[in-house]
Amino acid sequence: MNSKMISTIAGIFSILNTIQFFIFDLNQITHIGFEDKYSIYLDMNSEVSSWAVVYRHNISTGLSITTITVSCFLLFCLDKNMLVGLIIYVLWITVYELFSFTMVVLIHGTIKEQFKDLGHLYLLLQIFRMLLHFTSLPFIVKHGYALYKDPKTMSIAGRRKRSSISTVDSWPPIPVGLSSLYRKTN
Repeated sequence: MNSKMISTIAGIFSILNTIQFFIFDLNQITHIGFEDKYSIYLDMNSEVSSWAVVYRHNISTGLSITTITVSCFLLFCLDKNMLVGLIIYVLWITVYELFSFTMVVLIHGTIKEQFKDLGHLYLLLQIFRMLLHFTSLPFIVKHGYALYKDPKTMSIAGRRKRSSISTVDSWPPIPVGLSSLYRKTN
């Protein structure tokens, strides 16, 4: 597997994984009970923690849509051998994962003691997602460096070997005449 193939797999993984976590975030339970709703979060005096809990769905939606867009742009740039998409992807995934980890830690601190196992699960899933995203980043940087160093060698046309002898000069002599234009059918 070369770095371009691993970069392509990373882009596809990023799209699918972001959709998965987006669905997981939107369906996360915040209240238990039918008539008497019981919140799983503590009443916090901290503005930052309460802000993270209140706007969690909006933040998740914005981050997910941006990540899917950047991942699609990465796949487009890989197809067209453009360096800009790889740079944007590496920078965005780093910011996205660090921001998501910060949000998970803030929300984890606001969960009531009875529901701490949910917080541990969410934190564990976030760490594994970060590891999977960050594992592919060196290969994307390697492919980006190869594009930066010599973009012509990365294209299909640039990989063909050029000959110093013209291909027309190397053809065998063909007799030209009316007999060579028509084939005998007998």
